[in-house]
Amino acid sequence: MSFLEEKIKQELMQNIFTNNLKTYETIDSKFKLEAKEKEKILDMISKFNEELNTMLKNAKLS
Repeated sequence: MSFLEEKIKQELMQNIFTNNLKTYETIDSKFKLEAKEKEKILDMISKFNEELNTMLKNAKLS
């Protein structure tokens, strides 16, 4: 994979992770949740990001 392709891929992944965090912020602002529920959602998002990163790290861009 070329340096440029790797850089583009890193930026794409960072955008995805940022959007996932924004999703949490939207949920947090629109729903009344207990601290444990918020923690669980953040944990789920974190695990999703990790799995997504693992899945896509060797994938080529289209």
